[in-house]
Amino acid sequence: MYRIAYRLTGRPEDAEDVLQDVFLGLPEALRSYAARGSFAGWLHRVAARTALMRLRSARRRRETPLAASRPALPAAGVVDRLAIEAAMASLPEPLRIVFVLREIEGYSHAEIGELLGIRAGASKVRLHRARRALRGLLGSRP
Repeated sequence: MYRIAYRLTGRPEDAEDVLQDVFLGLPEALRSYAARGSFAGWLHRVAARTALMRLRSARRRRETPLAASRPALPAAGVVDRLAIEAAMASLPEPLRIVFVLREIEGYSHAEIGELLGIRAGASKVRLHRARRALRGLLGSRP
C-alpha cells in the first residue's frame, strides 16, 4: 500500500500521510467492503483512492513541496532505477497516475476510469502519452 501511495503522490511524507488516513478511516471503510474479490485488492483500491483525494486537495490548495536536500550519489547499480523514478516523477500528474495504476499496479483501464472518473479510452490515451514521454526522457526511440 505504501508503494502505490508513494508512486501516486511522489513524496514519502505524503505516502505516509495517505497510509495513516487509510488506517484511521478503515473501521468506517470496512462497512462498504462487500467481500467480492480479495481483501488485499480492496485495501489497495482504498489506498489509491485516498492518495488521489490527497492529490486533488493539494491541487485545490496549490501546495508546493519544500525543496528537498540534495541526496548522496547513488551506487552504480541503482542509477537506472533512479533515472526511471525521476522520469516518472517528471510526468504530468494525470499521466503519471494512469501509468502507475496500469503498468505498476496492474489495474485495468476500466478500473482506472472508475477510480479517476474518466472513460477507459481516456485512460488508454494517457497511458500512451505517458509511455511516449518516458521514452523521450529516457532516451529510447518512440
